[in-house]
Amino acid sequence: GTCFVPGKKEGLGERRRLAVSYWYRCQSKAGRRRFREKFLYLLCTLRPGRMACSRDLSVEGRKGHQDYILEPLSLPESPCGISAEEESSTVPCLFCKEYYPISEQNQILKHLIIKHKFVIADVKLIADFRRYVLYWKKRFTEQPITDFCCIIRTNSEAALEDQNNYFLLCDALPEDRELREKLQQQRLKSILDQQQQERYDADFHGICMFCDHLFLGNRSVLLNHMAKDHAFNIGLPDNIVNCKEFLDILQKKIDSFQCLYCEKTFGDKNKLKDHMRKKQHRKINAKNQEYDRFYIINYLEFGKSWEQVQSEDDQELFHNQEEY
Repeated sequence: GTCFVPGKKEGLGERRRLAVSYWYRCQSKAGRRRFREKFLYLLCTLRPGRMACSRDLSVEGRKGHQDYILEPLSLPESPCGISAEEESSTVPCLFCKEYYPISEQNQILKHLIIKHKFVIADVKLIADFRRYVLYWKKRFTEQPITDFCCIIRTNSEAALEDQNNYFLLCDALPEDRELREKLQQQRLKSILDQQQQERYDADFHGICMFCDHLFLGNRSVLLNHMAKDHAFNIGLPDNIVNCKEFLDILQKKIDSFQCLYCEKTFGDKNKLKDHMRKKQHRKINAKNQEYDRFYIINYLEFGKSWEQVQSEDDQELFHNQEEY
């Protein structure tokens, strides 16, 4: 069986009740089952061996602990005051001296589960994973981990020595959610500053990936040319950020004779061009998440993709039309 064991001080602490509510947010049995299965799937895919669990989940409370007031969250200019670490391209383990390259995020998550029985919920919604880790690494040296995390017990029906306890850090904890939101806001500010710089940059230069003409001046000149003369539209210039990097990625795919829409590979550039023209594939694959980071809409709302934002806008428009 699997059960949630609230962390220390849950008995009187509103903060702990909010953390446990991460589980109880799922109002239906089906919703709770999906949450449990998702969590155990994460453990099973990253942790060697198989993990048994029953269908029943129970909550155990701890009493006799005093509550305390959560202090306002403060992110220093150099996260956690560790300037040397901040400047490096590695991510430290939260609990030991291991370091992992930023590009190998899955490896540190695997390490945390296997070596430390520690799980971070909704990692994909963390705007700056490295700063997030540095913040909590410092906090865990100041207070016990049980002040922040729920404990998830697997094999709860087995003998005590065969049971496994996993620590779950999630945004139901107000401090964690505030941290995630601040990292999101800081990333959004950085992205908007970058977009503003690109919007007025007159030194941009780029080559059209279809006719090989060189364009100088503003990025909008090249983007408008491809949309008008080649029916290739990746969006309005003002909706795009890090445009040069985006175009370089698309150019590399064209150079390797890969269709930007169906992503099939062809023998030469002429066959690729014919395919994209005949099949009307002169567009990018909107479901390819590799491109999400180049669109402003994906940075606007915490925890929401462009599809979710667009869906909400469509629903609001539909309701407004119904009112008329």
